[in-house]
Amino acid sequence: MNERKSLRAALLAACLGVIAACGGGTDGTGSPVPSAVGITSSGVMTKGSVIVNGVRFDDSAATVTDDRGRTASGLANGMVVKLRGRRIDSSSGIAERIDVENELRSAIASINPASSPQSFVAAGITVLVESGTVFVNTAGFAALSPGDRVEVHGLRDAGGNLRASRVELVGTGPADELRGAASSIDIAADTFVINGSITVNYASAVFGPAGAGESSLRNGTVVEIRGTLAGNVFTATQVDLEDLKDDSLLGRADEEQEVEGFVSGFTAHPGSFLVNGRRVTTTSSTRFEDGTGGDLANDVKVEVDGTIDAQGVLVAKKVEFRSLRVQLRGRATAVDAGAGTLVVLGQTVRSTSLTRIETRSGSGGSTSLANLVPNVDCVEVRATVEGASLVAEEIKEPDSCGKERIQAPVSAKNDSTFTLTFFGAVNASLANTPKFLDRNEQAITRAQFFAAVVPASATSLGTLVEVEGDSLGAVEKAELKD
Repeated sequence: MNERKSLRAALLAACLGVIAACGGGTDGTGSPVPSAVGITSSGVMTKGSVIVNGVRFDDSAATVTDDRGRTASGLANGMVVKLRGRRIDSSSGIAERIDVENELRSAIASINPASSPQSFVAAGITVLVESGTVFVNTAGFAALSPGDRVEVHGLRDAGGNLRASRVELVGTGPADELRGAASSIDIAADTFVINGSITVNYASAVFGPAGAGESSLRNGTVVEIRGTLAGNVFTATQVDLEDLKDDSLLGRADEEQEVEGFVSGFTAHPGSFLVNGRRVTTTSSTRFEDGTGGDLANDVKVEVDGTIDAQGVLVAKKVEFRSLRVQLRGRATAVDAGAGTLVVLGQTVRSTSLTRIETRSGSGGSTSLANLVPNVDCVEVRATVEGASLVAEEIKEPDSCGKERIQAPVSAKNDSTFTLTFFGAVNASLANTPKFLDRNEQAITRAQFFAAVVPASATSLGTLVEVEGDSLGAVEKAELKD
């Protein structure tokens, strides 16, 4: 959960406490609670009762579907769930049905502690362990060993990797389980392939839901299978067709829906793409939080809130980036290819195995930081803020250096010297800036601009601002971005 989500959660908890004290069916004054709105939601949950995508759902009367027999009391942090319910207001609702959606349950085949982020392979899936991953029945990644049976919850990225939100050591208990898209269907042999490398034998399997069978299988059909995995062969005892099983959780036309996941199939904004397998469309009216439409790209983690249209597409009213996002453009003053880091505009940026790197050296460009020459080459960086670190999603060497640019939350401002500070240390002078823009790219005065800027504090992440100029000592354009 990022800093803004933590702040909202604290405020939400306080508000809910007041509501609870007022009594059940009214707002404390005798007025009835506003009519609830039908909603479907999916993503990584936080306990209490169930918090999904920032909304706290009362799960006391919900039907919970889980192959391990867990009830509402067994729901826990880091689990991925799909939910149908009713929204009371922007921060609370009532859950009617909750499905637990773990991606796999299987033995670990191999572990790579040297990768960044650290990873392991289970059931043919590369599982990436990140700073927010919840570990259960084990001390953490370092305590895992090949052969350990784990249940993993998480979200798939555009490359098919599983970004783990929860890893639970389960021993020899429940059956192996796997979710993915079916391919290479061979009805004569009673087999199909899942996740590209696992052959599923369903000769003795029961299909679900009722009425489904092998004739319902199509290439691309998402299935949930249970049984036994040995090597690359999964002998299934149960095959559930996910879209049929979860039909009521897909949402209906004109209903509200919230979905969390990684972007895939992205080409442009406004436009259409997938989030956790859900078709999403953004428009010129879509609102963005913790970033801008320019930050949309494959493998970016977002929460999308909107309404389902007649074609079953989620039309986004709001897209919230799950990690605070920044952009930097300037000369790379230091490069350490071995450590995967570089310094630009005074900020150290760390790359990982997931960072998209493109330099101009070599035919068609290169994906190595080693080709960058310190104090000579310039870079454009898109990064997320993780604690005190900047973790790059993309590092690109432009054709020419161009102007220096920062897009980031303001950490401090000086209304007398017309200076903005970013990252607590990088100062930008706006004393002679000729162009100031509001959030709608309309011209405003310098006084109006500075009045709208709120520096970071205990109750604010800071106003997102973009500044640009030949140098940050002489900013030519300043724009409000959030």
